[in-house]
Amino acid sequence: MDRYRRALTMCGAEEGWGVREARILAGLGESSYWLGDYPAALEVLNRAVALGEAQDDPFALAMALRFLGDIAINYEGDVDKAEKLLQRSLEAAERLGDSWAIVRSLLFQGWVPWTRYQFDDAEKIWRRSLELSDPDDAWARVRSLTALSINRTEMHDMEGALKLIEDAGKLAEECGDQFSVANTYVQKARVFDDLGRREEAVPWFDQAVSIFAELGARWELADAKPRRTCDSRSGSRKSLATGSCRGGPGARWRACRSFAAIRPRLRNATAARERRSSADRASPISEASGA
Repeated sequence: MDRYRRALTMCGAEEGWGVREARILAGLGESSYWLGDYPAALEVLNRAVALGEAQDDPFALAMALRFLGDIAINYEGDVDKAEKLLQRSLEAAERLGDSWAIVRSLLFQGWVPWTRYQFDDAEKIWRRSLELSDPDDAWARVRSLTALSINRTEMHDMEGALKLIEDAGKLAEECGDQFSVANTYVQKARVFDDLGRREEAVPWFDQAVSIFAELGARWELADAKPRRTCDSRSGSRKSLATGSCRGGPGARWRACRSFAAIRPRLRNATAARERRSSADRASPISEASGA
């Protein structure tokens, strides 16, 4: 993040900024995103989009819109907004013609149908991201396999979920990416837990917690720690159901998915309030009272 800021400082007056600066802004926004500073990320990413549109730069647009879309679903709880942003990100990536950018936009886009319980649609998106992943792009392949495993869990195909996450784990270990390794450990532990094999789940949670702590990955650590604690209790399911072990990205996805289900009702209620408010403003009583 410091390097991005220093780079912008060296770019001169903002009115002279172009493609280079749009990409720097997108990178700075991504850095804030990974640090969990979403307000800062929103401000910078929106600037990146504005400059990217002005410069017609699909690279900056694909990147900035991707993270704005994830913030919309993960932080703002607005699945409809996320869908539009992520579709724009994918279109920009496809216009760029870069498989790495396309795959990353697809990885984010898959969470939209997943959040809406549309698991078949999510499966198609993540299968496509896996198929398009470059053989040298181990990061994307691991993420695709992990997402597919999570999706299979929701589809109650536990054996399929276990096979997918084992494949992801082997690949992550081969490429030596400890962050990816830890993510696969968490999902593997969850699958074991869902299979009722809790004694096998706990060591995987422990290893993930250790790696996340060493890397300083605070959101992932916040997700894995309570799940490991819950899993070590005999009342694991009850603890999760009552919310005492919710936290981190995994819990936020589930909260967003629940929000997506009630969102149409909230929208209807808001529209009704607006209609009542408009009627009140137009009524003789409102005018007489000076309202």
